[in-house]
Amino acid sequence: MPFSSPNKSQWKITIKDQRLHKLVFEEGGLPDGTAVGYYARGQKLLEGYKNGSGIICRCCNCEVSPSQFEAHAGWASRKKPYAYIYASNGVSLHELAISLSKGRNYSAKDNDDMCTICADGGNLLLCDGCPRAFHKECASLPSVPQGDWYCKYCLNMFEREKFVAHNSNAVAAGRISGVDPIEQITSRCIRIVRNIEAELSGCVLCRGCDFSKSGFGPRTILLCDQCEKEFHVGCLRKHKMADLRELPKGKWFCCMDCSRIHSILQNLLVHEAEKLPDSHLDAIRKRYMEKGLETVGDVDVRWRLLSGKTATPEIRYLLSQAVEIFHDCFDPIVDSVSGRDLIPSMVYGRNLRGQEFGGLYCAILTVNSSVVSAGILRVFGQEIAELPLVATSKINHGKGYFQLLFSCIEKLLAILHVKSIVLPAAEEAESIWTDKFGFKKINPDQLSIYRKSCSQLITFKGTSMLQKEVPACRIVSSSPESTECISGVEVE
Repeated sequence: MPFSSPNKSQWKITIKDQRLHKLVFEEGGLPDGTAVGYYARGQKLLEGYKNGSGIICRCCNCEVSPSQFEAHAGWASRKKPYAYIYASNGVSLHELAISLSKGRNYSAKDNDDMCTICADGGNLLLCDGCPRAFHKECASLPSVPQGDWYCKYCLNMFEREKFVAHNSNAVAAGRISGVDPIEQITSRCIRIVRNIEAELSGCVLCRGCDFSKSGFGPRTILLCDQCEKEFHVGCLRKHKMADLRELPKGKWFCCMDCSRIHSILQNLLVHEAEKLPDSHLDAIRKRYMEKGLETVGDVDVRWRLLSGKTATPEIRYLLSQAVEIFHDCFDPIVDSVSGRDLIPSMVYGRNLRGQEFGGLYCAILTVNSSVVSAGILRVFGQEIAELPLVATSKINHGKGYFQLLFSCIEKLLAILHVKSIVLPAAEEAESIWTDKFGFKKINPDQLSIYRKSCSQLITFKGTSMLQKEVPACRIVSSSPESTECISGVEVE
């Protein structure tokens, strides 16, 4: 009979099982980077991924043993980690170990030298599925069997495998009826994590990290083209958000808010640069006076939102100026895998292998048609937007252009009804963001929530993540202090 959760008799873990479990972490076992989770009563309690001989735990970002992973999930007293830790396609580590052991030829040192039943030595029959050994009589066999022979423990496990698809934990972890999950693991058709902060997100409705790589079905993953959150097709149907019968053609949005935000942003891309009224330039004129600079009578200050997907010669030229400003102010932001400088891809909104920049826009401020300040912007739906990079050309530092561009970005986010804006701040710039612009450090729990719902959130090593609520209206500050560059060194 199908069962909803393992009971004690079904999941009795023995010393022999512990030997089998080592197969999971040996060569040819579970691939490094495989996303795993600890499940209880059909709910995922903890995330991580397999790495070498252990598991990188999501709660502490440290490598731990399966037993420690179980303890971090709050179930240390259970002492059955391999039975409750599942890969992203619904295979428990215990089940995988049994599968890996099938047909395995054990050496004398691997097999037991005593009978599992009577604990005595002598002429022993060795199981072909595990290291256990038996006397022919203790195994209730009339004669020594020919060919492969499996003990009752292995046979019971093989029988239980028929019903694993009905296990609530396996289903919650992503088990799909009719699909060979062991074959998925051997062919690496499972979720492989390379950056735990960036990739351990999964469907926002069920938190499952499994996905179907072929065809269309309940476990097919869709990404919203605005907030970039992941959804299972089946979960969308279950939560009455969308009843899809095939993959959508063109753009797809998870809600009306994301559709509205995307529409407004796209409309801005085709509009000419917005000329700022004279009232917005008072702070700039005051800054010029304070620095003893000569003000230009007919200064034309405009702001504009750009995307590399709009590949006109004018847009490409403006974006190249933005890249030049960032390169002038920052060291290259180097991808640790490819060694490539990521700044141009971020400015142009180009996806790279392992780096999702397609949702990034570039906001610029121009003075008499020349770009003087630029910022990289991404809107994750109504909850948050990010501003990973902002810079002003060095010759224009201290003239108030940074504050003016930032006020334009805040005004846009207010129109979009975005609640918060987040950014990575270098240590030397953190006090200016907090003291002059009202940002605060994001507490670790909130940051974890943001990273789960916005898996592409950009962070830099050596920076702190800050946030502030988007005000309904922003008045440009006339403070003589300013921040002209916010930088990082390497993408985490």
